[in-house]
Amino acid sequence: MMRKVELLKSPAEDFEPRSVVCWDDGEKVPFIFLCLAFEMISSTAKTSLKTRIATNMLWAVMEFGASGDLLAVLCLSAYQISPIHEGGSDLGNGLVAEKARSSQTLMCNLHPLAVSKESGEHSIKKKKNHIKALLVAARHCEPKYLIRLLLPKSKLRIGCAKAALLDALGRAAAFAEKESVPQGNFQLHLDNACKIIAVDMVQMAHAMVPVYDRIVAALLSGGVWNLSQTCGFSLGIPSEPMLSVAAKSVSEIVKRYSDLECTYEYKYDGVRTQIHCMEDGSVEIYSRNLECYTEKYPDVILAVKRLKKFFVKSCAVDCEIVAYDRQKRKILPLQGCQCDSRKQEGQEHGKIVNAPADIHLKDSFEADPGFLQFATALDSSDQQAIQGFLHAAIVAGCEGLVVKTLNADAAYKPDHNFTMHCSLWDSLELVPIAGYYGDGKRKGVYGSFLLACYDSENEEFQAITKTGTGFTDEMLGECSAILKSTLIPKPKPNYRYLTSQDTPDEWFEPSEVWEIIAAGLTISPVYYAGTGIVDSDKGISLRAPCIYRIHPDKCPEGATTSQQVAEMYCNQ
Repeated sequence: MMRKVELLKSPAEDFEPRSVVCWDDGEKVPFIFLCLAFEMISSTAKTSLKTRIATNMLWAVMEFGASGDLLAVLCLSAYQISPIHEGGSDLGNGLVAEKARSSQTLMCNLHPLAVSKESGEHSIKKKKNHIKALLVAARHCEPKYLIRLLLPKSKLRIGCAKAALLDALGRAAAFAEKESVPQGNFQLHLDNACKIIAVDMVQMAHAMVPVYDRIVAALLSGGVWNLSQTCGFSLGIPSEPMLSVAAKSVSEIVKRYSDLECTYEYKYDGVRTQIHCMEDGSVEIYSRNLECYTEKYPDVILAVKRLKKFFVKSCAVDCEIVAYDRQKRKILPLQGCQCDSRKQEGQEHGKIVNAPADIHLKDSFEADPGFLQFATALDSSDQQAIQGFLHAAIVAGCEGLVVKTLNADAAYKPDHNFTMHCSLWDSLELVPIAGYYGDGKRKGVYGSFLLACYDSENEEFQAITKTGTGFTDEMLGECSAILKSTLIPKPKPNYRYLTSQDTPDEWFEPSEVWEIIAAGLTISPVYYAGTGIVDSDKGISLRAPCIYRIHPDKCPEGATTSQQVAEMYCNQ
């Protein structure tokens, strides 16, 4: 078995899927095959080799796996069993999901496992017995990955992030369909197809419809080359949002877009959402993390239904929900419109904040100040006018400006970074991973925190700074109480920090995203962020960091990346 699986490292031109098959025709893929592949990916440092192993693994499953195996293997590899907008984002809920049972039953001759169906009297004991039976039957590295799949808030920790997995799926699909590739130099054509067509198609399909069930079904029925026709945007399924890239100054933006017609919009300090208006008249709201927010904003739903123009049968709108003082006609800070689902003292779980919401849209709706407004915008190429507009945006309570091209490359592309934004400060979105006890006025709460950026390639949280500046006493108490509920006994395996820095008093599960303002970035021998990108053995840290605000609508994996930190350092 081990020798066979080792062949997953073979280059594509030398790999034969049949060579790694360790199951009989018609049988399901054994869990041990998947675990050994995970182990091989985990022990590999090079990203290209990780992708190659994942590609060959998926290719073999696609060619010789039983019906449903490709979806099961993909979901387990992605550590996701159901779409985020349906409320079941990952496997680590302590239960074995019904959809995943096909892989567990293959470790031994047990009856099909359906722990998630156990309920009622003695259900906990029954679940434990199911898991015990699996662990007894497990062999080699199976127990390690079985436990990781079962533990709450765990991860596979094999260093194969979503982007790499989608890359591998695209390549595997292209290789599996080699007979359908036009005649000619196959290898040359396939190399280009993998890089330009197949991988892009799979990644775009996932950005438009981030549901593995649909992507796999479309791949198997219509093939990778038709994916853009068979797996497109669908109402009721949120797509990945198009993101903006930070710019250092107005002059940088004007220089970059000097030959293009552009519009500059206020960058609102609110909650980024997608609003889907269905043909049956219902309205759904989704967060930037694809979570369903429909029940959190009933006032927004009423405004959308009232102000949608009569001829609009259905639509999806990417917008910003902000808190708005209708009497003063003023936008309130982000926290004013948060429907914060975190449990806090004196606040009910999921309580709706009593602040009116104001949606900024651009098409197909009637404007009604205080309920639904179009984004304030300026079409100009004059640097002085844009600079003045930026100041006006800040005075109005916005974060800065977003620039969008009007003609060239002006399409909305989910999960792409084509628009840019500029502001009057440098800020990063970081994750608190540890805390230091306070003293004096801060006795009983944390005095400062160790913050980290996120390395999406290696799935690591990398320490970048330590700060406690910017908190009010009330804010510090609330944050300390929330983080106390996420305590872990030791740093997680994917935390990267240097032992030369002060040892934190307590470690946290990654759960919060904080926006940090800094005077600049500097090379540091103490912090790990971006090590090896700008300096071979030193990381990057922040100068004069200050906590600006909390982003409750962002997930830790959506924090500023180490690559972005390096780019900000080089651009300053």
